[in-house]
Amino acid sequence: MIKKIISYILSFAVAASMAASCLTASAANMTGSCTADVLNVRSGAGTGYSKTGTVSYGDSLTILSETTDSSGAKWYKISCGNVTGYVSAAYVQLTSSGSQSSSDADFESYMTKQGFPESYKPYLRKLHEQHPKWIFTAQKLGVNWNTALKEECVVGRNLVHSSALASWKSMEKGAYDFNGGYWYGLDGSWVAASKEIIMYYMDPRNFLNDTYIFMFENQSYDPSYQTESGVKTILADTFMSGSYTCPDTKKKYTYSQTFMDAAKKSGVSPYHLASRCRNEQGVNGAPQSLGTVKGYENYFNFFDIQAYATSTMTAAEMGCKYAKTTNPTYLLPWTNQYKSIVGGSIFLGTGYITKGQDTLYLQKFDMVDGGNGLYYHQYMTCVFGQANEAISLKNAYSQDILNSAMEFKIPVYNNMPDKLCPKPTSSGDNNNYLKSLSVSGTSISPKFDKFTTSYTAKVNAEVSSVTVNANPLGKSAKVSGKGKVSLKTGENTIKVTCTAASGVKRTYTIKITRKAASQTLQQGDVNGDKYLTVVDALLMLRYNAGKTQLDSAQLKRADMNGDGKVDVIDALTLLKKISQS
Repeated sequence: MIKKIISYILSFAVAASMAASCLTASAANMTGSCTADVLNVRSGAGTGYSKTGTVSYGDSLTILSETTDSSGAKWYKISCGNVTGYVSAAYVQLTSSGSQSSSDADFESYMTKQGFPESYKPYLRKLHEQHPKWIFTAQKLGVNWNTALKEECVVGRNLVHSSALASWKSMEKGAYDFNGGYWYGLDGSWVAASKEIIMYYMDPRNFLNDTYIFMFENQSYDPSYQTESGVKTILADTFMSGSYTCPDTKKKYTYSQTFMDAAKKSGVSPYHLASRCRNEQGVNGAPQSLGTVKGYENYFNFFDIQAYATSTMTAAEMGCKYAKTTNPTYLLPWTNQYKSIVGGSIFLGTGYITKGQDTLYLQKFDMVDGGNGLYYHQYMTCVFGQANEAISLKNAYSQDILNSAMEFKIPVYNNMPDKLCPKPTSSGDNNNYLKSLSVSGTSISPKFDKFTTSYTAKVNAEVSSVTVNANPLGKSAKVSGKGKVSLKTGENTIKVTCTAASGVKRTYTIKITRKAASQTLQQGDVNGDKYLTVVDALLMLRYNAGKTQLDSAQLKRADMNGDGKVDVIDALTLLKKISQS
């Protein structure tokens, strides 16, 4: 896994740095409407490209650029909601030819029309000021932020290196051994990432600057600027710089044209494909790309798909074992270089780019359902992998490219936090668990467990206060909310907060129900104070002597023997009962 992460990062750096001089980009930034009942959106300009979605009659289209197909017919690259791709210009009615960069007022209107939240706009304004030709598309994911965050916090889904700050490392169940005092290694020297660092890297607003913005750059194949000459630059000084002959068909191809064919058939940038193979196979080639793996001669696997070592086979042997299988979709078996490169590209494109995961961000955080659900289909587990790759891409682009129109698809979640999620900087750990929690005079339910944060308890009516006892598990953690707590009749919510050394908090809640006092007054309780005392007997004697008045309810409670009157006998009966209690 680590090898894959590093390879993926390097592939983008090499692609961008070697091909930057060959890139050109343009965008009309016009708007239009669809005039067809249903219009196919394709991965490239032409009916031969795969369909990535559809738009319908009357849909408003943002036109990002225009190009022509092999017959010379005009095509527009458009964006409509979550759909981005190419449509025939014959079915688009232009409604505006204004430029996004025509004025600040226009840009404000553009951001609002796109649906960018207010919290995005200050950063987009600055980017627009620095790069007035850049195009920012709001990618409305339709995903609730809290739901997505909960899913991304599943242990193992996001990792950081074991040497990272303690505040970057998760202490959730399954991530940390509390008895041994160490983090579980989930992929070599990598451990589960904390919720706080995941929040930081998930929040797109943290990366709306002219470096990290490149994690939102569209990586689909774009023939308007991705050319064979760019591929040749990437492959220069490698075993793929020239041509090859297929061992089975004896046909001859150049590697550069092969990658262009692969891009057209897979929908993936040829620069990414070429640079990835360069990094996977090295400058001089590896046995699986040279067809020299023992026992699998003339079988090829340029992308090292399914190439991992086992106890009995090397990674190269496993890769060629896969290359020997049959699957027409991916041109398997890969009995020559062309089939391996093109088929492998289709495999990669089908897995990510054509499923809507066409930016570094979406390959890290799977927030689009391309037919395989959400959250699970993520290329890398390193929580900051997409940020590192964005740096490499930015540093590689020439100033001419940076000054041109570039397209960025920026995710927008539902119910996002009002403020940016901060980056953890503390060296303290995230141990915000309690070691113990109890309530004096009663028991809590369920039985205390540090991972359980909600409890209930009950007390009788005469209990007007309780003492909450709580102790932290972490040596440097602090607890608030414990001690003596007054209770009202009914439900009382008590919150005990444990603050870790890193500053993150965990709140435990105890709902204590205090029973209501009985509303039925017992016989002999003349004054109605819910207790039998000498005062009640004195009231009986005073009434009998004509010194005080009692209402009908009091007279009924004062008649201890039930003879219909209140006299000395009733008072003596009450005193006897009091003395025996």
